[in-house]
Amino acid sequence: SSNLPTPVNDVLGPGDEVIIDIWGTNQVTIRQIISPDGTINVPDLGLISLNGMKVKDADSYLRKKLGQIYSVDGENAKSEIKLTLGNIRTIQVSVTGEVVVPGTYSISSLSNIYNALYCAGGVNDLGSLRKVQLVRNGKQKAIVDLYDFILNGVLPDGLTLEDGDVINVPLYVNLVSLEGSVKRPMYYEMKSGETVQNLIEYAGNFTGDAYTKNVRMTRQNGKEYQIYTIDN
Repeated sequence: SSNLPTPVNDVLGPGDEVIIDIWGTNQVTIRQIISPDGTINVPDLGLISLNGMKVKDADSYLRKKLGQIYSVDGENAKSEIKLTLGNIRTIQVSVTGEVVVPGTYSISSLSNIYNALYCAGGVNDLGSLRKVQLVRNGKQKAIVDLYDFILNGVLPDGLTLEDGDVINVPLYVNLVSLEGSVKRPMYYEMKSGETVQNLIEYAGNFTGDAYTKNVRMTRQNGKEYQIYTIDN
């Protein structure tokens, strides 16, 4: 939904509509769509570049610029200025790799990596939930662990999508099946270095009737099965 309060960390770009409200002694509303070269045309000031600025930074920048023609700063300021977003631009993002419907999708610039994966039908049975790659301008921008979001509701801070971004879901590496008296028995994808304790935490820990003195682990080494007993 684009019917949201203006996010202060949203990055402005061509196609965004900015609304500049001035009230007090001066009563003015300026609505401008950022041009393909990243500028808006403000009466009596001319072209002002906003491309690549966060909303909060653009608000401060415009306050200084408009202070040249309106009384908005200092103790005797008689006008106030507020920058908000009107119509929000659409960006194109490609989702590749192990997703249900890979392709290029047109989504709101306020969307995040989870919205894009949802458009692509989600990660398929072969895809990794732990190492989703965000590629920007041919370089890896970030690696996102979806377990942080699925299990803890934690969104990556400051990770906004931009036009032309590529989200790639690689193949999983390690899958472990957890069975028995835990709250969520199922397959879990494990990173290198994670332990049995991490696995049990992902599963929501033991049920109330579980025997917790030890657990049994079966490992296939390519030739045979190895059985381990892990105490508490």
